[in-house]
Amino acid sequence: MPPGLLSDPNDPPNLRELSERETLEVVDLIRKEFKVDDDRTYLMGHSMGGAGTLYLAIKYPQRWAAVAALAPAAFAVDREGLSKIPKMPVMLVHGDMDTVVPVTVGRAWAEAMKSIPMKDYQYIEVPGGDHGTVIGSHQAEIYAFFAKHSR
Repeated sequence: MPPGLLSDPNDPPNLRELSERETLEVVDLIRKEFKVDDDRTYLMGHSMGGAGTLYLAIKYPQRWAAVAALAPAAFAVDREGLSKIPKMPVMLVHGDMDTVVPVTVGRAWAEAMKSIPMKDYQYIEVPGGDHGTVIGSHQAEIYAFFAKHSR
């Protein structure tokens, strides 16, 4: 695991499974509580949440109209997984000055999406952007990307 992203020794051994289940349960609770257009359900995450976004897009593509990952701490590109979702609209935003998750991670995912080729993906590399500034730097573009897509 990269420096700065070390797990807590007190974490349960199935933390990833629990996090996945909890995320899906929250989405289901929102669906029950509010009127949700299932054709316009989007997922976005930053850092480890960005890695989770990519993971959940690949594992549950039927749940999302589009996804966006910001500086995703997804250090291993799952090309096989991406090839299962060639029509999933995906946006990646990564700063070229990110010292937590190097921009090479975002570039590798973008290259993998290009090589598949995925039908609709967008990669935004933010000049001078660091791990935190990418959160707010391109929100308008992300929401416009989401608005263009429905299932």
